[in-house]
Amino acid sequence: MVPDSSATQVRPHSRRLLVRWTGIVALSLAALCFGHWLNRAPADHSAETDFLRRFEGGTLVIAGGGRLPPEIRQRFLDLAGGPQRARIVIIPAYEADSTQIVSIGESWRELGLTSVHVLQAASRDEANRTAFGHPLDEATGVWLSGGQQALLSERYAGTLVEEKLQAVLDRGGVVGGSSAGAAAMTKVMIEQGSDEAIESRGFDLFRDAIIDQHFLRRNRLSRLIGLLEAHPNRVAFGIDEGTALVVQVHKGRLGVIGSSYVLAYVPTTETGTRRFEIMKHGDHIDLAGLKSGQVRVSSPADLDSVLSDE
Repeated sequence: MVPDSSATQVRPHSRRLLVRWTGIVALSLAALCFGHWLNRAPADHSAETDFLRRFEGGTLVIAGGGRLPPEIRQRFLDLAGGPQRARIVIIPAYEADSTQIVSIGESWRELGLTSVHVLQAASRDEANRTAFGHPLDEATGVWLSGGQQALLSERYAGTLVEEKLQAVLDRGGVVGGSSAGAAAMTKVMIEQGSDEAIESRGFDLFRDAIIDQHFLRRNRLSRLIGLLEAHPNRVAFGIDEGTALVVQVHKGRLGVIGSSYVLAYVPTTETGTRRFEIMKHGDHIDLAGLKSGQVRVSSPADLDSVLSDE
């Protein structure tokens, strides 16, 4: 039996609520895109570079799937110590045969890595063996691949592997993942479902949050809102394809890189309702500020005032 990992179907949400949220999101995205069109200009990455230097460890790189821009994987490698120093472990979210395991390792070594280990357990019992997880003890970065988040849940959630993933973060490393690997980073995990979410237990790496991926591309607003009705105190992030949410776990700081958007749904304690923020490449915010509503999504120009260590 898998502890806390039995799939649960979330009850249908209010159709009126869904229509309202869909309209709000559509109008907001349209306005945002129109604003970008009006203000087309060469990107200035100088302020963004300062922002990136702040993510020095204990970081999640949560990608929404699809074709990822090179800067997402490069960010992951930089946070892991750079190609020459990084010790990377890849955990597939599918049953990889021996040929595929070799191919996975080779694809990462093409990025200049000298230390890559592909880790795949045949069962929960194997995932709980100390010797199996030894590569994670030395890892500076772990990547959870796309595939089936149900496999990650059934085989690794609640095992020594999850403990070692947390240890990677605790010692200043990075855990990244895309698609299924992104969905599995929160304890409340969307296993599957189109209009209604099937809930399972994922890794408790990003606490008090819920992640959905391929969010705009596959029109997954409906299932996320339904799940939020069952978990009203969690902050939910819908991450679109080609985009990643970067989370500095211990300091509660968020940033976005990539070609599309991240939508954050935040509970509002005063009214019992939710508000949402739309985040794009270069945006960043303090998680506590996001939850409280006192700090809105910022631009690189006002980074220091938002993310000050003082």
